[in-house]
Amino acid sequence: GRNQPLKKEKPKWKSDYPMTDGQLRSKRDEFWDTAPAFEGRKEIWDALKAAAHAFESNDHELAQAIIDGANITLPHGALTECYDELGNRYQLPVYCLAPPINMIEEKGDLETLDIPDPPPNSGHECQLRLRLSTGKDLKLMVRSMDTVYHMKRRLHAGGGGGAGGQRWFFSGRPLADKMKLEELKIPKDYVVQVIVSQPL
Repeated sequence: GRNQPLKKEKPKWKSDYPMTDGQLRSKRDEFWDTAPAFEGRKEIWDALKAAAHAFESNDHELAQAIIDGANITLPHGALTECYDELGNRYQLPVYCLAPPINMIEEKGDLETLDIPDPPPNSGHECQLRLRLSTGKDLKLMVRSMDTVYHMKRRLHAGGGGGAGGQRWFFSGRPLADKMKLEELKIPKDYVVQVIVSQPL
């Protein structure tokens, strides 16, 4: 096995759709959670994850030291294809090594400042069933005139993660902060998925 030192330049790639930082993080988490289950050795995957992290932080010496310490061979000087000393092949997707060139800024809490609060007690009260990505199921009391943003704030007040760190989905469709509950036409007893992305 030819072995080359790790090249410093980051892979340039474009995502199929513009990605936010949160989406990139969850895509990476998904890869690292599932990759070791396929093939190869867990300790090598752990080393590759640490090396990829160092590489993206521009700490090339650390990345190289981790690779050398785990006896990982890089035939092309890139983490996208590497081998352990037993000859097992490991491939890291480019999205684990660098963000895409079409990354979009998450408009966190800024865009939501212009969403007016609904008048108190407007609309009728109803119960929304939520399934959080943390595995918790919750029932949230909301009003039909609440926007998704206000429902996020209600969930946040109840200890369900910051409003900026929640993404709501209904039937696989992301819900925009500005949409009102009554516009969403969510059938009674239907579960809304909430992905909570802020660090614990």
